[in-house]
Amino acid sequence: MEVKSIVAYEGPNIHAHFPVIRYTVDMGVLEEWPTGRLGQRFIDGLVGYLPGLAQHGCSYQSPGGRVRRMTEGDGTWLGHVMEHAAIELQKMAGSDVSFGKTRVAGPHGHYDVIYEYHEEAVGRQAGDLALALIEHLLPAELKPQTDIETQFDFEQELDDFLRDARSREVGPSTAALMKAVADRAIPCTRMNADSLIRLGYGRFQKRIKATLTSETRQLAVDIASDKEETNRTLRDAGLPVTMDSNLRHLSNTPI
Repeated sequence: MEVKSIVAYEGPNIHAHFPVIRYTVDMGVLEEWPTGRLGQRFIDGLVGYLPGLAQHGCSYQSPGGRVRRMTEGDGTWLGHVMEHAAIELQKMAGSDVSFGKTRVAGPHGHYDVIYEYHEEAVGRQAGDLALALIEHLLPAELKPQTDIETQFDFEQELDDFLRDARSREVGPSTAALMKAVADRAIPCTRMNADSLIRLGYGRFQKRIKATLTSETRQLAVDIASDKEETNRTLRDAGLPVTMDSNLRHLSNTPI
């Protein structure tokens, strides 16, 4: 599968009334390989790595429906499998998500894989890991060359994913505020890996950081003192800025 584009919708959008991520993927030769043709070994491997999939209802709306869909007749296409895998990975990371859908996207073999997220970085990582797992489980003749040449360790990748997701969790005071906001149906968007939260949209929006509000100047001072956050804020506003990023591991250093 080749990823053509990834879009994260932060608020109500054409797919749902809440935040979703959309992967547009080109299935390539895998368009002719639904789960029924890939066989029980692929399905058992997928459920073995992600046992929570056995509880997904899918169109049957009852536990086991997802696995049943994969085994009946020709089964289901891999875009739909990726959707459910990304949802399950987020649930394992503590996100209470359930919505997803996969739709044909123009040319033959192209699909929009759409699923709900709470934390954008976690949602994107879940999609990438779901795709990598599916490719890892493919028969050797269908695997991408890069997957054959490198050793994929799903347990290690999952552990890294869950650790990163936990590191992004907000503190108890911010979590309580976000729950109160959600109970009042006020749109709530987390703006960075810390506790900077946007409430509402447009000119009516307010921001909080932990228990500080945008009614004080403290938020502006904090953002201006943080080079990475200042860069991101200006870039999101459409202003030209240099591209930069923080690296946590030496292996991620560009060569």
